[in-house]
Amino acid sequence: MEIALEILLIQALCVFVIDYTGAVEEMLTPIVKRLTGAKIGTIGKPFNCSLCSTFWLGLIWLLVKGSFTLPYIGFVAVLSALTPVTLDIIWFVRDFLQAIVGWLRYITGLK
Repeated sequence: MEIALEILLIQALCVFVIDYTGAVEEMLTPIVKRLTGAKIGTIGKPFNCSLCSTFWLGLIWLLVKGSFTLPYIGFVAVLSALTPVTLDIIWFVRDFLQAIVGWLRYITGLK
């Protein structure tokens, strides 16, 4: 059960860093431009894809923990496929919290 929670946390962190913040693409674009001399510096999978990163980091984590079994590999694959849903959940939580803060500002008169 502990490993499942760790894999879930890896998935959430991959989705947050890669999809929500866009930090990986922002950091790698100048590097790729400089190394290749291209005007558009994009880097492909697995570095800017939360699905790919979740899958490979999950498998590496299973190897590190010594739990490289078929059920855990399947769990990692399912969580990898659910990265768009996780991104939607992150956006929902953000919007929900912004609505609560806006409501609190409204009822207290703070702007």
